[in-house]
Amino acid sequence: MVESADTPLPVPSSAMWLPGTALNCYESDPAVRDWLLTPGLLTQRIKAAAGSAFVMHLLGEHLHEQVFIREIDMCCGMDVWLFAHTRVPRATALKHPWLTTIGNRSLGEALGEHGHVERAAFRYAKLQADVWLVERALRHAKVAPTPLWVRHSAFALGSDGFDLYEVFLPQLAQQ
Repeated sequence: MVESADTPLPVPSSAMWLPGTALNCYESDPAVRDWLLTPGLLTQRIKAAAGSAFVMHLLGEHLHEQVFIREIDMCCGMDVWLFAHTRVPRATALKHPWLTTIGNRSLGEALGEHGHVERAAFRYAKLQADVWLVERALRHAKVAPTPLWVRHSAFALGSDGFDLYEVFLPQLAQQ
């Protein structure tokens, strides 16, 4: 792990998080809602939609203060469809070191190998382009500034927790 000093909180505390049941009121495009509400492994659905053009990149892993951070993208060819940012508190990482050695696999695939992982209900927020996480995803994907949907998952391994933020890029909704 490499320590980094430039990683702030991914979203502001003022973000308006919504349950999935509220998305009909905030997202009029049924294709976007369908992707956001994917119940199983999003990785599997993206792989199926992208076919042989599917690519996942491990963009980086580092320790920032007391949090291990992992970022990946999932693409169809050169188009970034999803940007994911995982935050594992150091105490959780010390008890479950496999969370820091996932490498080129998706988080969902790694979690599938470790039974007793619980996930809270998804939360959703449409965040502006100037929010750190959205700006980072847009810059990485080389997409013009636009608000993007973020899906948050809170995971628990017994009493130890960690978070996943998935940023849905515009190209994904066109599938």
